[in-house]
Amino acid sequence: MTGLGCFAGACDYLPVRSDPHSRSAELVALEVLGVGLRSRAGTVAELAALAVRDEDEVRRDLEWLHSQGFVDVHGDRIGYTAPEEVIADVVRRRAGDLGAEMLRHLADLAEVVGQLPALAREWDTGADAHQVLDIEVFHGPEAVVDLWHLRQSKQPARRTDVVLPDASRLYVADPAMQEFWHEASKGEGNSTRVIASIADAVHPAAQQRVTEELEGGVQLRLLARPPGWFWITDETTVALPLTWGEAWPTSVVAVRSRAVAGMAAWVFERLWERAVPVRAERAAWDSLLMLMDGGATLEAASRALGISERTGRRRVADAMEHFGVSSMLALGVAWGDARRG
Repeated sequence: MTGLGCFAGACDYLPVRSDPHSRSAELVALEVLGVGLRSRAGTVAELAALAVRDEDEVRRDLEWLHSQGFVDVHGDRIGYTAPEEVIADVVRRRAGDLGAEMLRHLADLAEVVGQLPALAREWDTGADAHQVLDIEVFHGPEAVVDLWHLRQSKQPARRTDVVLPDASRLYVADPAMQEFWHEASKGEGNSTRVIASIADAVHPAAQQRVTEELEGGVQLRLLARPPGWFWITDETTVALPLTWGEAWPTSVVAVRSRAVAGMAAWVFERLWERAVPVRAERAAWDSLLMLMDGGATLEAASRALGISERTGRRRVADAMEHFGVSSMLALGVAWGDARRG
């Protein structure tokens, strides 16, 4: 990714679909899948009757579901695969070309991941009381905090990774909970990493909390627009909002599954690589340009790094001189090529 759009001020990362099946058709097919998971309908005709759909339409839906790995169709017979396995596989396949265009594809991946809670419930309903996934659901304005503390009290995590698009509720810390949170970062082999938004990191009301988190051992990096909230603990448990994409969800589900958590951890690592450490300097202009490439203005990026806007402009000028260019667009291209090279 050259950063041309971001340096030019146009940073709308839209989902790009590799499958010709339209979004609305995908959603209808997933609704049919939900009926099948609940009922374990064994034939196309049986599934069509239960879904109150035309049989030919259901066959077309099944063709797409088969291509995605959700079902196995032989003639009129239908077999089902646990959605946990399919979601992980779909994400891995769709993530194959993330690399330079990762942020453009994350919205698409997020939509796939967001199907998991509903599909898992449908699978369990039709599984004769056989629990496939270890799932806990929390509701309410403090669901995010309550879920993490419950999990931590049951089995302390050595590693916690969090994507936190909206930290406004956490600007003022609860001392007892904050101490509990910081304990997760202490000790050999322990770590807590948080990806937050630039808007939160530079907000005047958040500065004391940012300082306290850094002093408490939390590793904090910034993106201009983090995707929806989620966290992973010890590569075994992933927490997702029931409505994917919410910045601060009021209904969250924790899924204990190495397959799902491993997939979420992979996405987190790609985000972590792109994010910039808060209040930390890298090669003079590099951190500044990374934030601007992610959509931040020069002013916001400078504040996030703890430098003045004047210093930020000087670093941009130094970068232009270094790469021998005279415009921000050309700088985006040259700097992006240098990073890839």
